[in-house]
Amino acid sequence: MSNSPSNRRVRRPSRPPPDVLEATRIPEVELEPSVIKAVAKPSRLAAVMKDAAGLALVVGIAVGVAYGAERYITTSPRFAMTEVLTLGNHFRSEADLSARAGINVGENVFTIDLDAAQNKLEADPWIADATLARRLPDGILITVRERQAAALVALGSDTFLATSSGELFKKLEPGDPCELPVITGVDPDRVFSDREGVARDIVRALDLASDYEHGSLGQKQPLEEIHLAATGGVTLVIGKGATQLVLGGPPYRKKLEEASRVVFEIERRGNKADAIFLDNDARPNRVVARVK
Repeated sequence: MSNSPSNRRVRRPSRPPPDVLEATRIPEVELEPSVIKAVAKPSRLAAVMKDAAGLALVVGIAVGVAYGAERYITTSPRFAMTEVLTLGNHFRSEADLSARAGINVGENVFTIDLDAAQNKLEADPWIADATLARRLPDGILITVRERQAAALVALGSDTFLATSSGELFKKLEPGDPCELPVITGVDPDRVFSDREGVARDIVRALDLASDYEHGSLGQKQPLEEIHLAATGGVTLVIGKGATQLVLGGPPYRKKLEEASRVVFEIERRGNKADAIFLDNDARPNRVVARVK
């Protein structure tokens, strides 16, 4: 076999004509920056829609859970009220407070309107203020501050109870305390025109009553009445014989000591005093006694 080079000529691939190359070339596209950004990342609207859908799902679940929880606590027998506890009440009983508040055993403790119950209680003249609280799972606690009657005040044909601060809080009714100092002489019209002045007069009368009851005369003859004169003077009615101590104005403690000395002297002589006058402001040391 001959090793001489072959005379066969290798044919190179033919080059396509220029027009064919132009037809097959991929066109170059120049993209705007905003378009490139949109292609590279998800659209903001899509992200917002995705977040909104997630939030709606969470809210829906929360609402469902809240509704289920509310339905459970307002219908479950576990929260049916079995007891009402009360604090601070002396004049009103536990049953009275429950009835006035509109609270009934068996009610669901979560369905009771505590604000409405408080308003009902404070509409009672004996209740100065009230607070209510739930004691889970099945109780209500009522705490009240009652008014304390310190005096009976005659106003025209009616008699009212008053506190130690001079507040007239209710008309006297059967069952109300009546073993109290009686204050007369208060002008009913002043209750509306000068309530604060009336309260001061009542406090002044009660202070005088306390001085009398702690004195030597008060230990022997009970105080029956404190009369407030329109002029500002004061007269005490004491004992079963209704002896009048006409004191006029202050100083009352000194006048009470003098009245006590005179009463004991009259009784030592075997008589009873009908009235003792210590209202002579011009001559404060002069005492006039009217004997029965």
